[in-house]
Amino acid sequence: MHYVIGDVHGCLQPLIRLLQREGFIGEGLEWTGGQAQLWFLGDYTDRGPNGIGVIELLMRLELEAAAAGGAVHALLGNHDLMLLAAQHFTEVEIPSFKRQGQSLTFYEIWRWVGGKARDFECLSEAHIEWLQNRPALALVGDTLLMHADSLFYLEYGENLAQINRNLADILRSDRVEAWDVLAEQFTDRFSFLSGGRALTEEFLQQLGAARLVHGHTPIYSLMGCAPQEVFHPLEYNEGLCFNVDHCLWKRGPGFVLALPESSYSVQGHT
Repeated sequence: MHYVIGDVHGCLQPLIRLLQREGFIGEGLEWTGGQAQLWFLGDYTDRGPNGIGVIELLMRLELEAAAAGGAVHALLGNHDLMLLAAQHFTEVEIPSFKRQGQSLTFYEIWRWVGGKARDFECLSEAHIEWLQNRPALALVGDTLLMHADSLFYLEYGENLAQINRNLADILRSDRVEAWDVLAEQFTDRFSFLSGGRALTEEFLQQLGAARLVHGHTPIYSLMGCAPQEVFHPLEYNEGLCFNVDHCLWKRGPGFVLALPESSYSVQGHT
């Protein structure tokens, strides 16, 4: 089976409780999920207290799950991009802000969106390498996995492989303008809610999928309820879209989405 978990945002202890509750890890935080395939949709740091702890847990579980015949996969989120930008261009002024007469560095904007100084101080080359290797999109059977509920991905390619390759190239480049543009695009949201079923079907058809699962936009903010009342994904557009942002950082209980078993060939993840 394939399972999906939404935004973690540095909430290591709530993530541990969720993984233990669902049977993926044991009391010693060891992998106990057997052959399960567990997918994370990005935003591992910021807002919560221990983003580096989350990254290190996922890095270790990747190895342990693979040894047990399972897998832990992790996609790229906008906060992961922002942390990398803060590290790579720490004191560089953001070009788009500079053109508007504002002086703001990549590090400053990362702190403004919830970046924690402790994560920055503990960020190692191994963590950076791991984050740079996160693909933006994955196709599990006919289900498209992505972080943001946005169309911006199509600005970077006509298919999943092109999009992943072009975004990966930016993460390993010194093209500050490209980083700036991508960071701004990655904040976009609501594309499928506002565009409705027709736009969603067109997007899915281009990427060879029948449905999509995303995080990025907290469910509670769309439902008008408290984060503590979110126990399930938000399904919309007649079953084409599933939002899994359970907002752990605002003390949501968290949940895991099991994907349909129709077909489990995986594209877009290495």
